[in-house]
Amino acid sequence: MATEAAAAVRAPDREVGRVVAFAQTGLGFLVSSFGPYLAGIAVELDRPRGELVWLTMMFGAGLVLTAVLGPSMLRAGAGRVMRAAGAVITVGAVAMAVTPNLWIAGPGSVLVGLGCAAIALATPSLLRGPGAAKRIAIAVGVASAAGVLAPLAFGALETAGIPGRWALLAAVPVALAAVLHRTVRGAADDGAERGRVPVGPAVLGWVRIVLSVACEFCFVVWGVARLVDTGVALGTASALGASFGIGMAAGRFIGPRFVDRPWAVGAAVAVTAAGTVVVYLGQDPVTVTAGIAVASLGIAPLYPIMLASLVNVPDLTSRHSASIGSLASGTAILSAPAVLGWLDGEIGLREAFLLPIPLLLVLLLLAKRR
Repeated sequence: MATEAAAAVRAPDREVGRVVAFAQTGLGFLVSSFGPYLAGIAVELDRPRGELVWLTMMFGAGLVLTAVLGPSMLRAGAGRVMRAAGAVITVGAVAMAVTPNLWIAGPGSVLVGLGCAAIALATPSLLRGPGAAKRIAIAVGVASAAGVLAPLAFGALETAGIPGRWALLAAVPVALAAVLHRTVRGAADDGAERGRVPVGPAVLGWVRIVLSVACEFCFVVWGVARLVDTGVALGTASALGASFGIGMAAGRFIGPRFVDRPWAVGAAVAVTAAGTVVVYLGQDPVTVTAGIAVASLGIAPLYPIMLASLVNVPDLTSRHSASIGSLASGTAILSAPAVLGWLDGEIGLREAFLLPIPLLLVLLLLAKRR
């Protein structure tokens, strides 16, 4: 009887794991496509990169929108939100892949942004509870592992003379798998949503996530462009950009072993800063690629640690924590790549890549506060 009861408890966990894995795979591939997609479509349309960065900012805009609508959306069940998100990103990815026409690709990027945002919103609601940091690290590790394939696929197509945007279609099968999977509901809320939100801890958690995600998306959106500026072809730069995804995947799969240690944030910040300095100093693609890889290892555990810290704030409901996390990520994704893009036009992308350093220092200070 005890064995049967344990199996009955584990079954929903397995269902949750499958849905999250499918959804995070699609999210990881598409988000890691932003950098090479921006570089490629700028070449296709013969327009400055800074003018088109909005295409890769729709994920951030979607996160802000889902932050506002999040509590209402999650009442339908986090599993249903995941399935709906899979359908939305399927349509959006197809629109972005088939043409560089901004009247089609633009709305497609909006759909991809909204769908990926909904996945990010629902994931912590499905994975909250004891050991949340480890489960979240594994989930985003799946996304990072899928993200390794995106720049490689873009690079292979560009090298073959085919627009790299067609690689976005690779996300469609896994997105559809999430749509067709049985509905999984998130755990019931703790009933505290009628109480007062703990404003201080919630704001602190929000700022920590903003800073961690801002550092990450500086590399996600502009890493390939930084490699292009070293003199390599777009296809080669896209392939070399996979070093960021490889480092993120490695860091997030190793991360669960130490994310609960008191020294984890300090170590992650130090490694990220070291890699960022190498990216700045590098004059050739090999050095810059090495810097990106080192930085990614440090960045990898920061978001899971900060998100788990927010999710586990006492008296903060799953709906509120999910919305605050989405708002924080959206704020970072809308602001950091745009600021770095502006700095690219003002002082050059090489110098602009020092932006993560002050963000990391502030994050390190705030991480020590309770």
